[in-house]
Amino acid sequence: MQTASVTYQRQKKHFLMVVKRKADSLDMSLKSSNSNQEKFEQIYQPLQREHQRHQEPAHQSRKNLSEMHDEDPGKDKTSQNCVERDLEHAARSLGTAREEICRLAAQEPQGQGEEQRKLDSAFEKSQLEVEKLKELLKELKENGSADLQKAKEHNRRLDEEILALRNRVRSLDSEKKVLGEEVERLRGEICDSPERKHLGNHSPGKTYRPSGDRTKSQPQEELQQLRQDLHRLQVLCSSAEKELRYERGKNLDLKQHNSLLQGESLKIKTELKQAQQKLLDSAKMCSSLTAEWKHCQQKIKELELEVLTQAQSGKSLSSLEEALAREKSNVAAAEEKISDLQQKLEHAHKVCLADTCILGKKQLEERIKEAMENEAKIKQNYQEEQQKRKLLHQNMNELQNQVKTLQDKERQLKMTNVQQQLRIQQQEAQLKELKNERRLCDEHLKSNQELSEKLSGLQQEKEALGRECGRLLKQLDVHVRNYNEKHQHHKAKLRRVRDHLGHEVEQRDERIRQLESDVRALKRQAEKEKEFQKQVIAQNDTLSLEKRKLREQLVRQEGIIDKNRWMLSSVQKRVLFLDQENKHFLENNLQLSQQIDLLERVVRSILIRRGEETTVSDIPEFEALNKIMPLPNSGKIRAIRILKLDA
Repeated sequence: MQTASVTYQRQKKHFLMVVKRKADSLDMSLKSSNSNQEKFEQIYQPLQREHQRHQEPAHQSRKNLSEMHDEDPGKDKTSQNCVERDLEHAARSLGTAREEICRLAAQEPQGQGEEQRKLDSAFEKSQLEVEKLKELLKELKENGSADLQKAKEHNRRLDEEILALRNRVRSLDSEKKVLGEEVERLRGEICDSPERKHLGNHSPGKTYRPSGDRTKSQPQEELQQLRQDLHRLQVLCSSAEKELRYERGKNLDLKQHNSLLQGESLKIKTELKQAQQKLLDSAKMCSSLTAEWKHCQQKIKELELEVLTQAQSGKSLSSLEEALAREKSNVAAAEEKISDLQQKLEHAHKVCLADTCILGKKQLEERIKEAMENEAKIKQNYQEEQQKRKLLHQNMNELQNQVKTLQDKERQLKMTNVQQQLRIQQQEAQLKELKNERRLCDEHLKSNQELSEKLSGLQQEKEALGRECGRLLKQLDVHVRNYNEKHQHHKAKLRRVRDHLGHEVEQRDERIRQLESDVRALKRQAEKEKEFQKQVIAQNDTLSLEKRKLREQLVRQEGIIDKNRWMLSSVQKRVLFLDQENKHFLENNLQLSQQIDLLERVVRSILIRRGEETTVSDIPEFEALNKIMPLPNSGKIRAIRILKLDA
């Protein structure tokens, strides 16, 4: 049982460490996603501003077209070239923005799917670990049942030995009764012998001669033997009384021990009832948590369906972008047509130039209007999808928080269940030990009662024997007096009686020897029982020493657990400090990227004012800057992806 409990505690610690690591990893991923969202917001704002700036020259180009229509036809070529350049630049910027949108739309469901897969894998791992813990609990219960069976077998053996000892005591009691009956029969014979002597004295025609010193010494020897027998009986009775007193003291100690055991059993029963109530409460909590978990799973499924709808909307966006590309191709074809018309107009007269320019301008204006309307529609759709994605991201965050709270509750309930099961097992073991001790005490009480009854019977027999001995002594004195007075008259009769008494004395001595041998055997059995009691006491001492050692081991293990907790807290503090430093570095990087964007805007504005034909990408200084710092663009792309995930 001890080894199983140690393994169970180790596995429990491992499970808690794994759960903590998973929680830390989830927290880090959430923090990184939040930081990426901030980056995306900071990068997306300048992109919108650039888009607005690109739209402004388009409006200006329209105004210029309307103004140029009123000016001379010589200036039409230069104005058309500027308009074409502005349109190309705007088309390029729109193309880059749409490509980034497509990439983000394609990568959003992948990121969400990866996060969901990670969460599902973590949840499955936790379920597997819970199943392992349940299997360990089953093994512990099986080991406990095996130990109980061994204890029951040991108790059965002890009961059999106690029954054998009781049978021996009963056989000894029966032998004592037989010996008592024989003693009574001998006493009756002794009582009958003086009556016979008295009758022999009154018989007529019989005279006896004195036989000398032998006849006088025989009754004295018999008296001495009787006195010795009485002394032996008194010694045996005193030893029996001492044993009775010792056993009565033992009975009192056992009664006190039984009362203490009963009090402890009542306390343990109350603790068991409390533990059962706690188990019922924990079972109710587990059922409620399972219901909440199922509800969360349903919400997750609904969110997955919404993600699928978003993927479909992303496909629709891609189709819209294809339509825009087609429109761009149409615009390019229109521009080619315009160039052809310009060539024709060069060959033709100056009069036709004005008409052709007006028609081309009108067509271009109509196409530009259509493109702007399409762009406005696409922007509206994009904003709506962003709002939907933000709502979905908020729902996902709420569900993740709920899942974390549920996991924490499950961990706490598992810990409480394990602790309560350990307490119940300990209390059951204590109850079994108390029951066994109570049975032993009941058996000792019964045996003590039987011995007290036997001792009371022996005392009564002792008193009866003392009375009978006194009566016999009086009768002997009377008979001795009569014998001395009528010695001469009863010589012949005494010779006959002497022979008869000698035979009876021999029989009595043999019986006394048998009784002494029986008493010795009983003493040996009593000594063996005392030795057995000493062995039991020694075993109890060894068991108490083992208990102390086990308690010391438990104290050491608890100290190790406290040290490990302290180490975990220190590691967590270090991780938090490193996270703060990472955030600081990320903020510095964002500031640098913003400064670079501002420099690019200033340079572009200067170039636009000068009216130079070269673009920003053609300048060697910006090529050097892009080579030195290519990271902000990649950061912008990542930030845009993360913002879409939040949306």
